[in-house]
This record gives sequence, structure tokens and C-alpha cells, in this order.
Amino acid sequence: MPNPWMLPLLLATGYGLWLALRRPADGAAPAGPTPALHLPLFLLTLALISTALMLSGLVAELDQQLLLSLRASLTPLLMSGFGLFTHSGSALFLTPLIALLSGWLVCQGRRADALLLCLSGLGGALLVVLLKAVFARPRPALWDTLELASFSFPSGHTMGTAACASALAAVLCRVYPAQSRTWWGLALGWIALVGLSRLTLGVHWPSDVFTGATLGIALTLLVSRLPGCRQQP
Repeated sequence: MPNPWMLPLLLATGYGLWLALRRPADGAAPAGPTPALHLPLFLLTLALISTALMLSGLVAELDQQLLLSLRASLTPLLMSGFGLFTHSGSALFLTPLIALLSGWLVCQGRRADALLLCLSGLGGALLVVLLKAVFARPRPALWDTLELASFSFPSGHTMGTAACASALAAVLCRVYPAQSRTWWGLALGWIALVGLSRLTLGVHWPSDVFTGATLGIALTLLVSRLPGCRQQP
């Protein structure tokens, strides 16, 4: 059965790409530094390697051992905490957050930053829907877990958080460049906690989470290179 979100995500992402690729009226590219390309390409390479290992089955035993070891090492209190934290990576949290922040940025005249936030979030959501449909990987069944209808690979919560958190970090670095390490540290911490929460709940394999995180960050870094999303002078 086709995912009902596929068409609206395709249309919204396509419109965002059209806006991001448009040139200004004078035909000049937006000013501001262009982010380096080597980091997103490195992250994409890691995601491709993880995907290849998943498809080949070579990572299946490692996935299972890591998941069982993590569950055995956590106390019930920590597991409950992670269960609560996982909601910060859900669409119900990320969608209104990005929408509100994007609207505020537009009102402040920071349209490139607003477009970066929106396009990163939309692109991440669309990639999750597409990749889950393509790979159709079953979710773990090592213990009693939540009943979820969608597939496992990649982790949607992790990838959505990675795309949105890295976009937020990129925007904050433009506004407060002196605290760049802090913004990226907070973003990476958020991504890691959401990823761990999905593992402790037993609804994803470690390779699902790793691939989702690397793809989400790479997506934002690539989006930030688009003309309409670059930092303005």
C-alpha cells in the first residue's frame, strides 16, 4: 500500500528545491561562504557502506549482539528515560518546531535560513519514506516492543532528528558563530540520544540508526550548499 505522505512530501520538497536553486533577480549567486563538500561526501560514503553491509547480511549478527548487549546493560529507569526522550525525534515534535522557527526566521528577514530548515526537514522525511519502501527491512523482534507498521531501515526518528538538528546548528552558527562548537555539540548529542532511544526500545537495529544519522547530517550539509540556502552577507 503506497504511503499517503509520499505525494505531499514530493510536492513540498520539489517546491523547496525550486526555491533553493533559483538565482536572485540580478542573476548572481547568493553571497556567503560555501560549506566544504568533503564532509557530506564522507558521511554519504559511510551510509552507503552501512547499507551494503545490511543488504549483504554481514552486519546482521553484529546488529543483534549490540542490541542485546545494550538492553542488558541498562537499568529500567534509564530505559524509561530513553522511552520518553524518543518523542523529541518524532514528526509530531519536529514538524511544528521547524515550522515555527522557519516562520520566525522569515519574519526576521532570514529567508535563506528558513529555507535551509524547511528543506532539510522535508528532504529527510521524504528520504525516510522512500528508503523504507525500497529496502523493506523487518524491525527487530528480540523482545516485546511497540507494534509499528512501518519498516526498520533507516531509522526515521534518527534521520529526522539528524536533518533538523544539524540544520538548527547550521543556522545558529550563522547567527552566533563564536559558539559554533557548542551548537554542533548539542545537535550531535540530541541525535545520539534519539538514536539510543530507538535501540533501547528495540524498534531498530544499530545499522538503521547509524545510517539514519549519517544520511540526515549529510543531507543538511548538502542543502546548505544550495544557492538559496547559503549564508547571506
